[in-house]
Amino acid sequence: MNYINKARELGEALSQTPEIQGLKAAESAIMADPLSKEAFSQYQDKERGLVTTQMISKVIPEKDSLALLDLKIRLMNKYPLIKAYFIEQQKYEKLMAMVNLTLTTSMHGMPSANDLPIPEELKGMAQQILDKISGGDSMEKMQISPEMLKGIKLPPGLTQKL
Repeated sequence: MNYINKARELGEALSQTPEIQGLKAAESAIMADPLSKEAFSQYQDKERGLVTTQMISKVIPEKDSLALLDLKIRLMNKYPLIKAYFIEQQKYEKLMAMVNLTLTTSMHGMPSANDLPIPEELKGMAQQILDKISGGDSMEKMQISPEMLKGIKLPPGLTQKL
């Protein structure tokens, strides 16, 4: 199972990135401050409740989602350590999205930004990301069929090219 070893190596390499180190440091800072720790714990409890609701019913009531978002904003405004954590979390999520996209394109081929159902003004930025993932190497082109795009809701006014 060489791929398991490679996944372990990837995990170890990722744990050394500034994004993950920054997230761990931000969490440690929250845990060291009693007021921030208590407020953050309350946020995490509410977040776990929403995740549980989603797992059970597959639908999260909009009022609950909005209440969690409101709490997050209030905590960020009141607690600088919590704000720093959410900023670090966003950097981590961006890193992981890049890793997941890289894995996906390695397995299924590289799409062109023109093939993606995104607004024209974002295609240049998307192509830059795809070029970065390929590392300048030519990769097999991903074949996107109409079935793959079924169920994707496009923004109003955006037409699908296929």
